[in-house]
Amino acid sequence: MLFDEFKLIRLKSDTNILPFNCGNTDLNGFLFDDAKNYANQLLATTFIIQSETETVAYFNYLNDKISHTEIGNKKTFLDRISSILPQGKDGYTSYPAVKIGRLAVSQNFKGNGYGRDILNFTKALFVDNNRTGCKFITVDAYRESLDFYLKNGFKYLSSRDKKSDTRLMYFNLGSLNDY
Repeated sequence: MLFDEFKLIRLKSDTNILPFNCGNTDLNGFLFDDAKNYANQLLATTFIIQSETETVAYFNYLNDKISHTEIGNKKTFLDRISSILPQGKDGYTSYPAVKIGRLAVSQNFKGNGYGRDILNFTKALFVDNNRTGCKFITVDAYRESLDFYLKNGFKYLSSRDKKSDTRLMYFNLGSLNDY
């Protein structure tokens, strides 16, 4: 497994980032140009996975929510996920989530299941050690990553972004827990 073979490091301002190339300039650029700044400003927490000589993968988390107003048609949204949402006295207008802001695996390590391992780690982390109250994992998935997220249990949140470069997707953490 990924975390047995390599070091998992929480990125800090003094962390040495070893060479990395996932083949996507935006994802590469974020790691080298923005990730430390996001951490310093308390906007996102980034974790890197390193071998002795290079960065194998990285991912980061930030707080999010799924809100009826962001989805558009409240009735359609409620119909789609009403069976998995807790029902309050008046219902809820939003639900807490953790967003995977970025997830990238080096081209040298793609195809080994490391992306899946990161998602499984994330799911377990927020179910077994859910410190903030988190019902969903969300991601703005790049078009080329949609199949990856679908295979790992994520669903589209809306159809409004069908033609966009990214699609908002969610995973229901409650599906992993017996209530």
